[in-house]
Formats: sequence, C-alpha cells, structure tokens
Amino acid sequence: MAKRLLQILALWTFVIGIVQCCPELCRCYDRNGKHLAACSFNGPLKDLQEVPVGLPSNVSSVFLSSNKIKFLKSKSFINITQVTALYLAHNRIVTIERGTLAHLTQLVTLDISYNKIVNFPWEDLVNLTALHRLRMNNNEMVNLPMDAFSTLEDLEFLSINNNKFTTIVQGTFSALSSLSHLQIFNNPFACSCSLEWLRDWVATTNVSVPELTSIVCDTPENLKGMMVTNVPKLDCEAPAVTVTSQPNIEESDLYEGVMVILNCVTKGSPTPQVSWEVTVGNQNYMFPLPSTGEMNDKPINDKTTRNRFLVFRNGSLIIPRLSEKENGNYSCTAVNDLGKAEGGVKVVLTVSPETSSSTPGFSPPAESITLCCQKPGLERIQTV
Repeated sequence: MAKRLLQILALWTFVIGIVQCCPELCRCYDRNGKHLAACSFNGPLKDLQEVPVGLPSNVSSVFLSSNKIKFLKSKSFINITQVTALYLAHNRIVTIERGTLAHLTQLVTLDISYNKIVNFPWEDLVNLTALHRLRMNNNEMVNLPMDAFSTLEDLEFLSINNNKFTTIVQGTFSALSSLSHLQIFNNPFACSCSLEWLRDWVATTNVSVPELTSIVCDTPENLKGMMVTNVPKLDCEAPAVTVTSQPNIEESDLYEGVMVILNCVTKGSPTPQVSWEVTVGNQNYMFPLPSTGEMNDKPINDKTTRNRFLVFRNGSLIIPRLSEKENGNYSCTAVNDLGKAEGGVKVVLTVSPETSSSTPGFSPPAESITLCCQKPGLERIQTV
C-alpha cells in the first residue's frame, strides 16, 4: 500500500512538474540532449505580450521571437540560469530593466534585434563572458559606452547596425580578441575627429566588416553621405587650457575689495566647449561659455550670483569685489572630441590689508567694466 502511494505521489509530482515547467503558450521538448522552449512560431502566432512565467529551470534555448513583448523586467528570466541561447528578435521591446540579463552567465547567443530599444543596460553584459554571438541590430540605441564589451573576449559575431549611434569611441572593440564579424552599417555617424580611428581601424583590421558603402557620415554637411573609410584626414588637436590672473595670484596678496581677473585661454580642434566651475564655501556654480555669439563687453551669466562673478564669452571671469565669501577654487575646463583639459587657481583673501597697494575696499563697479571681452587674453580694463 505504501509503495502504491509512493508511485502515485511520484506520478503526480511528475505531472505537476510538466505543468509548471512549460507555459501554456509554449512548447517544451528535448533535442539532442538539450531542453528547448519554443514560444514563437508555435502554430498560429500567439502574440505574447510579456515573457511567460514557468519556463523550465533547465531550459537551454528559449525562442520568444516574433511576439509583441514590450518590456523585459528584471525577474523575467530569473529562474532559467542555465539558458545558453535566448531569442527575442522582432518584438516591440522598448525597455530592458537593469539586471534582466546579468545572471544569464551561460548565454552563448543573445538576439534582441528588430525591436525599439533606446537605452540598453550595458552593465548587464559584464557577466556574460560566454557570449559568442550578440545581435543588437535594428533598434534605436543612441549611446554605446567604451567599456560595453570589455569582458566579452569570446565574442565572435556582433551586429549593432541600423541603430542611431553617431560615434563609436576608440577602444570599444579592443577587448574582443575573438571577434571575426562586425556589422556597424546604417548608423548616422558624425564624422569628426573622434571617429578618425574607426576609419583607420576598418582599413587595417582582420575582422570582417561588411557593407562598407553603408558605413557613411551623416554629419557634418560637407561630409554627409561619404563613406567613413574615405573621410580625409581632419585637423584635430586635443584641448589645452591656460589660466592666468590679474593680479598674479601666486605673487600677490589679495585684499578685501580688490578686483580679481581670471583669464581662461583654450586651444583645440574642433573648438572645445569651455566652462568655468566655481566652488566657494559649500556652493558650486557652473558657467558654460556659449560656443557661438558675438564677443562683447556683457557678462553671459545671469544675476543669480548678484554680480559676485562676471563671466564673459572670451573665457574671462571677474570677481569685482573680493571678500572672504569668494575664497575658493576656480576651474576652467575645455572639452572636444579628443578629450578634456582643465586648469584652475585657488583664490584666498589676505587677512591683513596693511600693505595693500590699492585703496582698501575699492573696486570699479560692474557696470564700468568695458572692453573686457573683445579678444582672448585680457590685456586691460577700461573704466569710466
């Protein structure tokens, strides 16, 4: 009797296991010793709206292509850690939550092509060191971090074509020592100095990079439609920053009421984006300099600082009347396609005014400062 009960219990457990381990709209079966779950092309198209619950924990391949899945949640695949192939092409995926793929450490093939993904959780790839094939093509991805594939030494096939990448940072493919095939065509590349490396790399690499005629510039206008491999050598120079001061902060005492002029002179090609950062006390101010506009004698910053700092298009920053409140760090930063440069000074008020060479407490009012921004390298201040 006990033996009979055990047999019934075992059979019931087996039946329950089958029910639990294969979702209703999928077909689960074994082939060549591998466990497969087919949730697409299973008779009439089922048009799944989400990843079905109850996939077998020992499944090795999951087919979810050609459905209407829009979101992948962080727990969508939490119970199928042995999966080696995951097919999600031709869905409507917009969002993949961070952590959704991170635990699928045995994945060899991942296909998320032909979706609507804008922001992909690149950090999830760090643990997927077994990947050999990665299809991400025909999405709407914009940003490709330099370290996106930094751990994928065994990756052989990568397709990121037909996205919206405007650039690929040098070093993005450096860790892919096994890469043999790379698809990057049909992206709206901005052919600036930051993309020159790609032109040279494609010409010399042993990796197969197909459809070169479709790897073209979208900007600038004068290069639009030109193959990236045909882009001429550009005038490129990394940014450089020089910060000077009047009076010379390193050689002079600074007394209350004195006017301090900081000049930020930058170089670089393309012309770098320049900004001042001021940290005084527990306050931090950012003053980006416009890249276009006429040089004039008007400050570009608004009145939120109550004229404590005046910032001009040519890179000059003026402290009209120095006090202890202006003690702090003044940093000028320049950024272009080739990198970033920074320079700065520390402004500290001298406590005793006894040896001041100027009248204590006097500085020209802000409205009397003119001709300060007509050209880089402030030479003089004219007052009225």
